[in-house]
Amino acid sequence: MERTGIHNEYQDITAAAASGQQLHTIEVTDKVMARIRTLDQKSDQKQGPRGIRFAGKTAATSGMLVMLLLITVTAYAATEYIQIRNKAGEVKVQHQATDPNWGKAAPAPYYQYMHKLMDFAEPGELIAYFFRGEALPEGAVSALQFKSKDLELNDYPAFLAEMNKLNMPILPKEAKGYTFTKGKISPLGPSDAEISSNPLYRQTLNELIAEARQNTDRNLFMKILPWTKAGWFEGVYTKQGANISISATPLYGGYVQFMQDDDAAAEKLEVAGREVVYNRVVKPYVSYHYLSWYNEKQDAYYTVSTYGNRTLTKEQLLELAAELLQGGL
Repeated sequence: MERTGIHNEYQDITAAAASGQQLHTIEVTDKVMARIRTLDQKSDQKQGPRGIRFAGKTAATSGMLVMLLLITVTAYAATEYIQIRNKAGEVKVQHQATDPNWGKAAPAPYYQYMHKLMDFAEPGELIAYFFRGEALPEGAVSALQFKSKDLELNDYPAFLAEMNKLNMPILPKEAKGYTFTKGKISPLGPSDAEISSNPLYRQTLNELIAEARQNTDRNLFMKILPWTKAGWFEGVYTKQGANISISATPLYGGYVQFMQDDDAAAEKLEVAGREVVYNRVVKPYVSYHYLSWYNEKQDAYYTVSTYGNRTLTKEQLLELAAELLQGGL
């Protein structure tokens, strides 16, 4: 099962650009994270760039439906792309050429139901749903689909408790003088294998189909299910009107993949003894930059972005990354 219907990269700022407003800084966390697709190294390498996948699991997070990352590696020849490998030599971060067919497929029709799912769910809930009369996403193993609603927490102790409960890497309370203001956690839906083997999902689908047979006035049927893993989480930090975002994607044995285009540049650097990728995106109406790296011990992929009244320079971002890396991220 995979994601389809990813929105345009800059749909949330085109209106402002068209009206002639000057866009100095924008919040880029969703854009950065949605540029990442992660794959199961054992079973999902056949996945195409149609959607975002987390180590064979459904990435049920609304913030990561925005768009897919397009990066150009300007520091390398056209046939060479940035890779980061673990100690075993396995690729964990891969930059590769853009698929020219990506984005040409029409959005799946079931996305018209997304607002109903969000109205149905409380923050931090995973929704299983069945829709009658609509085509399934390509490659779906079941008519049972999943979507989640991000849990947002404005209190660091509460955020810390959730990170501990889910056995996630711990994002700090402060970083380089920036103080935590809010955190987000996105539930991770089950893998295809789990959907096929766990009786809970077969039972849930049967219940929703039975409900559909009894109720012919609607086509969407939903149920809240338990979850135990996070697909993505983020901490937002503020200092005097400036903001940074520290986000993490647990890979669960998978790897992250970037599609490359001419709108951006990527450069592999070494910070605190670790490989870090500096990414810069330049458009006619907006530009931004961010850092990313892989933590092998945690099997997690980190992204740090900057926005607000005073964005960090490249050097300041690298200093921030050094502090975070030395702190265990």
